[in-house]
Amino acid sequence: MEFPKNNIINDWLQENGNPEIAKLVEKNLAIANKIHEMLEERGLKAADLARMLDKKPSEISKWLTGTHTFTTKTITKIETVLGEDIIHIEAQKEFVYFKIYVNQEDELEETSFENSEVFATEGGLEKKVS
Repeated sequence: MEFPKNNIINDWLQENGNPEIAKLVEKNLAIANKIHEMLEERGLKAADLARMLDKKPSEISKWLTGTHTFTTKTITKIETVLGEDIIHIEAQKEFVYFKIYVNQEDELEETSFENSEVFATEGGLEKKVS
């Protein structure tokens, strides 16, 4: 990642060369850029986001420079008021395991159903298995 010249962060990174800090700054800039895009798509300004979050406009401006380290709580608040994820994390897959019996003596193999709704029949009535 390349930072603008005469930037305090760039100067510090060049002097200290910490790859963890460089990665953190890169992520913070990416989050700030995503928030900028989301605001622009909605025709909103930083001051609008400040009102929506009940924050001072100066604090939001600081966030949007990319030098602010965002907490997951802050990111979640922004995602909630703007109605869109800033960070997309894949949902965990849910597996359901059960054994199928043809009759009491014959056991078939254990089966997994990924992202499927599973129903059981009980007394002629179907019910969703949770």
